[in-house]
Amino acid sequence: MFFEPAAGAAGDVQPGRPGLGGAMGDFANRIGETMLRRLRVETTEDGQGVCHTKVTGPLGMRLLSIRTWRTPEKTIACEVSGPFKSQFADKVEAFLAVVNRLKIIAEKDGKNVYNLYNPPMPSPAALRPFERKLRTMAEGIVFPGTSTISVTPRCPCRCVHCSADRFVTEDRQELSTDELKRVIDQALDLGVSTMIFTGGEPMVREDLCDLVAYTDKSRAGVMIFTSGVLLSERNVRRLAEAGLGSLNVSIDSDDPAEHDRLRRMPGAFEKAMAGARRAREAGILTGISTYATHETVASGRLERLLGMAKGEGFQEVTIFDCVPTGKFLGRADLRLGRKDIKRVRGIADGWNESAWPMGVVAQSKANAYDGGGCFGAFSQFYMSCYGDINPCDFNPVTFGNAREEPLEAVWRRMVSHPEYASHRHCCRMQSERYRRLYIAPITEAERLPVPIERLPGNGTLLAADTVNVPAGTVTVELGGAEAGR
Repeated sequence: MFFEPAAGAAGDVQPGRPGLGGAMGDFANRIGETMLRRLRVETTEDGQGVCHTKVTGPLGMRLLSIRTWRTPEKTIACEVSGPFKSQFADKVEAFLAVVNRLKIIAEKDGKNVYNLYNPPMPSPAALRPFERKLRTMAEGIVFPGTSTISVTPRCPCRCVHCSADRFVTEDRQELSTDELKRVIDQALDLGVSTMIFTGGEPMVREDLCDLVAYTDKSRAGVMIFTSGVLLSERNVRRLAEAGLGSLNVSIDSDDPAEHDRLRRMPGAFEKAMAGARRAREAGILTGISTYATHETVASGRLERLLGMAKGEGFQEVTIFDCVPTGKFLGRADLRLGRKDIKRVRGIADGWNESAWPMGVVAQSKANAYDGGGCFGAFSQFYMSCYGDINPCDFNPVTFGNAREEPLEAVWRRMVSHPEYASHRHCCRMQSERYRRLYIAPITEAERLPVPIERLPGNGTLLAADTVNVPAGTVTVELGGAEAGR
């Protein structure tokens, strides 16, 4: 991310001046809030693959120019010019020192791919966080970099651990193509540079490729989460032609029979692997989305899955924590223990420090103090297929509906709530405090998501006797699997 706050910075980000400091703070102080609101940031790419970012003020006055390119050694280089060069030179050097230490997991169109969740570098979409940072400085609230949009509840699988199950209802209609396109436009205008489509199974929708093609690739990279069972030659070709950058195939186990059992679909594993191979052949970057449980960590099954991914040629594996959500929302006991988290982090670090190009993204690290903390309502939002806007796809609390009001209005309401006005340095859905306030009061009979107004939490800790904890939990044998994607 360009000019993003340093990972693991101490202290919460407070409303009013989130994440300011160093060159960015100096820049804000010098030009003032009124000028900040009138800045224009534009990044274009020339025929040689060089990106030109220009920051202009009123009447088109040039304040800053940044040229960004990839060198023959595959490192990223920047050149800064303009009246505010002195305020940004050190910041640019710090950015380059970080980005040029990152592992390159793939190359696409002559650009570096560091992970599947961000556009290749350098590109106009990859440099949009700079624009988002300036807007944050001007308005005093954060803006999202990632949107995860469910396009349908439908799915050919019937997963034991489905995280979307309790969101599905026959009483509401999924958003139409035109409605989804309006959300895409509004998300891009908010600052989103990574557009993720999920489900259910997003490939069920005939217009998925139209939605991928509609997304402006100069503003955002596009990714999908899929079971992989519908990645036929025709579908993969259409996705590639639409400009899909990457996809994550959900895999529960390196054992095909175990995966198929959990997906409740015979042949699901082989279909997913074959579909991923077709995607790579078509130029689409591919990853595996999986989850860690105590059993998979202790038994070595998680490491065997990573070895399988390496052998297949996947560019990345994402390991989600065992987050109780969906069907197993009330099963807080399924969360990973400290030893499990330490082990997952060690496994990911080992792969990322190796010479093999495959990368491993571990939620245990990404959502920790030395990572990015909780991304929900800070750098991302989730929208259900019915238009409900939640902090993330694991979090069953909604702040409004994009069908009923502009996305920006819902986002501003969400980040103004006492719980979300400050950045939390751990996943809220794994936090005892958050679950006590916002998850425990949700009954098993309720359809998700639940409006924030229905819940007692207001960002402060309540007394134990004021929280209604539903009695009883449903126990289902998972074979080591639990709620997740």
